[in-house]
Amino acid sequence: MTKAASLTVLRSGPQMLVVDQGRIGFQHIGVSPGGPADKHAFNWANRLLANPVNSPALEIAFGGAKLHFEQACQIAVCGAAVTLSFEINKANNKPITTWQSINVGAGQTLHIGPSRSGLRAYLAIQGGFLLDSELNSVSSSPKQTLGPFNGRALKQNDKLLYPIKSAKQLASTPVQQTPHQFIPNYKEHLKLALIPGYQFHAFSPQQRQQILQQEYQLSELSDRMGVRLEGIAIDNVPQAKESEAIALGAVQIPPNGLPIILSVDRQTIGGYPKLGCISRLDLFALNQRHPKQSISFYLSSVEEQRQRWLAFENFFN
Repeated sequence: MTKAASLTVLRSGPQMLVVDQGRIGFQHIGVSPGGPADKHAFNWANRLLANPVNSPALEIAFGGAKLHFEQACQIAVCGAAVTLSFEINKANNKPITTWQSINVGAGQTLHIGPSRSGLRAYLAIQGGFLLDSELNSVSSSPKQTLGPFNGRALKQNDKLLYPIKSAKQLASTPVQQTPHQFIPNYKEHLKLALIPGYQFHAFSPQQRQQILQQEYQLSELSDRMGVRLEGIAIDNVPQAKESEAIALGAVQIPPNGLPIILSVDRQTIGGYPKLGCISRLDLFALNQRHPKQSISFYLSSVEEQRQRWLAFENFFN
């Protein structure tokens, strides 16, 4: 039996969820996949610790969290640019760095400051959190009440178990860092690769041109279900069709003429007309953008984005 220690949430911030790769293969019964909004940062956090790619981690939106570790361990925090510090004593906080593995002493408390760029930070722990799965996943899904604590976001005094490593194991584990070229710049303008779908030509050439040539801003109403865009709306949106399955990254155009990009907690069916889908890799980057940041679309192909995705999968697997 694995010896375990507890991580205690002292402050959760605006939203803290448990995530793994998600509930794959259950959309036909109405269950959204969920999982990390940004698999790039999530995968790097686990890679730095030599964890299996599906090891559970914490997704911490906007920062502002505080966590207590009962026993020594190694962690990694990747994604949003947050300030990390250990509570050594009331007057002294020692700064530490994201995108690398971090040694944590027994009884230490980690402060995670507000995000300066990027929305979501991922905290992985060596060996992963010890949790029971539902539908082959431990991901928190508040709307579906699946995952730890009936799927709700974590809150103060919640505890998660993690495996205890011996002092010898921890001492022999070198610190790992993410190479600089793999750390995204979440402040730059983001161009989204759009793969046209079968409803693409339901939109007029003028409508398609308007969407492809303008810069949109992210709405404050965006969440893990979908990213809403603000800009100049198109007129005379094609009528909604019968509801059908919705793919990750689908670009819906509702009656108000402003795109919604469907994300990891999306509904499984919908009838709004769809231009197509954006690249999964671009969706991960999009899910790190703050409201009012700008994005634009460009046309791409299935094969081009398939090659990007295979390279990503091969790298982490």
